[in-house]
Amino acid sequence: MKRLLIALLLLSSFAAAAPRPNIIVILADDMGFSDLGCYGGEIQTPNLDKLAAEGMRFSQFYNCALCGPSRAALMTGLHPHQVGMTQWTGLLTSNCVTMFEVLKRADYTTCAVGRLDMLTAEDWHDPQNLSHHVDRYFGTTGHQGPGNYFANTRNTAFYRDGKPYTIPEGGYKTDLITDFTVEFLRQRDQSRPFLLYIAHYAPHWPLHAKEADIAKYRKLYRDLGWDAAREQRLKRLVKSGILPAGTKLSPREARAAAWSEAEHLDWEAERMAVFAAQIDCLDQSVGRVMEAVRGTNTLVFFLSDNGASDKAVGQLDKPGQTWRADGKRTRVGNKPDIMPGPGDTFVTAGPAWANVSNAPFRLHKQSNHEGGISSPLIAWWPGVVPAGKISPEVSHITDITATVFDVAGQTYPTTFDNRVVTPLAGKSLLPVLKGGTRAGHESLCWATSGCKAVRMGDWKLVALPGKPWELYDLKTDRTELHDLASQQSERVAAMAKVFEAWQKK
Repeated sequence: MKRLLIALLLLSSFAAAAPRPNIIVILADDMGFSDLGCYGGEIQTPNLDKLAAEGMRFSQFYNCALCGPSRAALMTGLHPHQVGMTQWTGLLTSNCVTMFEVLKRADYTTCAVGRLDMLTAEDWHDPQNLSHHVDRYFGTTGHQGPGNYFANTRNTAFYRDGKPYTIPEGGYKTDLITDFTVEFLRQRDQSRPFLLYIAHYAPHWPLHAKEADIAKYRKLYRDLGWDAAREQRLKRLVKSGILPAGTKLSPREARAAAWSEAEHLDWEAERMAVFAAQIDCLDQSVGRVMEAVRGTNTLVFFLSDNGASDKAVGQLDKPGQTWRADGKRTRVGNKPDIMPGPGDTFVTAGPAWANVSNAPFRLHKQSNHEGGISSPLIAWWPGVVPAGKISPEVSHITDITATVFDVAGQTYPTTFDNRVVTPLAGKSLLPVLKGGTRAGHESLCWATSGCKAVRMGDWKLVALPGKPWELYDLKTDRTELHDLASQQSERVAAMAKVFEAWQKK
């Protein structure tokens, strides 16, 4: 009896000392590797910089190059093609389970805000079915795009806990989802841990931002330009230790002129100023959320779903119907006579500024070169994650899911609600978060919009649609400048077989 009592006391002491943490996953949309201040950028992100200083930054973390695939991987811990997500958006197949479904049944309070990609074909038609996954939610379902930041659009329905929601006059999406998040944190059951997913729309186009935020950046980008911005970002990345000394800057985007020779500089600078303002506002959101959770046992992840986008957008309004639900027409196009920022415009940052966001890497969203799949990752968990550490661990967005299950004490299920669940692809990062090491992935593969890639150790095989394989040694050539495919044909063949086996699996 005495031994039993001692055992019970020890068990009780352990449980008290190591309660299940709250978990917050913050996802930016179309934000490049070097946009944050703590990743070399010139954009003012003091709250995320503080999160990084108090936590851990990853220098070799990967997403899935495109919004829908990355979000599917994050929700399920599986590769996107395993759950039917191969395009920019879509619905999950029935062979998976979301982290929200499992943790909700494990007595976590669950909440999701923003761009919500967690629906299956069985429940997409009724937004109220999101309650299968989360206790509270506010935002748009994942089979619809980001829409207008200032107003509802006809193709993007907004919901608050299952009821249609109209963006109020003067409202701005980043602020609105933050207001809801803070409300949830204040009203939640303090006796239960929570899982909170903040899926920001920012800085995805359209370039919409508040004037006060835009004004901070107009002169900066007019004076700086895209060439100097890229050079300065690389220098700061090397100085901080995120990238090794000797890293070379990739060539300027082929569709961009030198800044000194570019036209319409005020308009070009305004595009990046608005993009920066969107990230600035996102950072303010992070500050408000962190203010509400400091002093609690909370693990926070911050990442981006893919690299910055180079794309433009065509006409939105149709004869007899406007894109905006309130009937106001939208001026669309990357034209110097359309200044971005207000809610009646639809302008994108374009290839030259995407090249800055993804600096120093090559290419952009949808490609499987480093500019498309490299993401910042910040992990913050006081008392667990060592402050100020930069981890070179080669890791993947599916690892976030595996880590969530690990820290919550949940086993990834083999079945769920009569669904047979495909085994987890991700590997927990908990040992790394604690300052240690883990057995990583033998290989990581990507297949996005005709692009393809496989990474094994420091070697990466990558190809553009319809083009031959390129081979890079990322230990010495992270910016993919020196193609070694013709010199190492045996390695190319071996790695290509790994990719083909992964694709079939």
